[in-house]
Amino acid sequence: MATPQPTDRSTDVVRPSRTEVDRRHQRRLIAAGVIGAIVVVFAVINLNDVKVHWLIATGQTPLIVVIVLAFLLGIAADRLLLARAKRKRGADS
Repeated sequence: MATPQPTDRSTDVVRPSRTEVDRRHQRRLIAAGVIGAIVVVFAVINLNDVKVHWLIATGQTPLIVVIVLAFLLGIAADRLLLARAKRKRGADS
């Protein structure tokens, strides 16, 4: 009776070829460049000062600063809510 030969599982893994990886990397770089250019144009367009009512004071601030600050606060809130949900799921299991 013949014994089955062990199979090499590393051959079962399908890896993308080097050209596919290079193309994917090139597409990401192009997309990052386009997004970067849009952000720069947006920043240059929104340089006007606006009146902002901060929590403790009121003042004139460039609109781009207000937009970036709101974006960063949104990211921080998202991360906090995701961390809270993850902790809650971990406590339930």
